[in-house]
Amino acid sequence: MLMKSRFAVAWALALAPLLLFIPAFMLAGMGLCTFSHPLVMVAAFAIFAMLELAAVSCFVRDARRAGESVPAIFGIGLALLPLAPSAAVGFLTVSDYL
Repeated sequence: MLMKSRFAVAWALALAPLLLFIPAFMLAGMGLCTFSHPLVMVAAFAIFAMLELAAVSCFVRDARRAGESVPAIFGIGLALLPLAPSAAVGFLTVSDYL
């Protein structure tokens, strides 16, 4: 059902940071990339923020094309919800280590 939706790309972009957080956290916490090098998490949070902003623009564009605003409103809310914590944690990570 999700793949037939006009908002499939936007939903995929909005949910991608949730799926990519654990691999990014494991990469930053294991091996040579430890938390003494926080740039891995900073880069991950920057990528997550870009994915969320891309999802918002896709939701707006696809809502205009489809003429449906209710799924777009839920999607925009879902995309903006993790944007603030990603920016805050990225800022805190940078400020702790610099």
